[in-house]
Amino acid sequence: NERDGGVAVGGMTTYEQIESSETVPSLLSEAASSVADVQVRNRGTIGGSLSHNDPAADLPAAIIALGGEIVTSSKNEHRTIQATDFFIDLFTTDLADNEILSEVFIKAQPSDSGSAYLKFANKASHYAIVGVAVVVETDSDGRCASASIGVSGAGPSAFKAKSSENILVGSNLDESTISEAASQAGNG
Repeated sequence: NERDGGVAVGGMTTYEQIESSETVPSLLSEAASSVADVQVRNRGTIGGSLSHNDPAADLPAAIIALGGEIVTSSKNEHRTIQATDFFIDLFTTDLADNEILSEVFIKAQPSDSGSAYLKFANKASHYAIVGVAVVVETDSDGRCASASIGVSGAGPSAFKAKSSENILVGSNLDESTISEAASQAGNG
């Protein structure tokens, strides 16, 4: 659902629905299309993936890079949690025992931004040995105005590659700067 300058994706939305959606950011569609195989993409959900927090899952890195907000629901309360605060540790999230992940909200991406998701996958399971989701916004001079990078598979939980983001912001995004940022992606 498009709303409030962004898009809300229900927790029970399948990978296939995300992959074929024209309203979700292309980065999320791209990450969803790389999940496992067609059977999993037809049945698995964004809520299940994010709540499970498998360190090698694809969608957590994309949600982090997109600056997503996780909306939880319980009998008497709703909470909104920034993606960077939601993923705690190996298979551990900020979900309380009485909550479900009801939706994910993603703000509209700036028109002068681009994104990509790439992973080095395990050949048998298709899980990410490492997966990297990137959103980069440029200014009118072509310099990097902002960068947001989520990484899966390289630690006990998906994380934001802050060192790499800091290297990119303000740069011309030339090959040596990108190479330096890539070499720092695992830090932190």
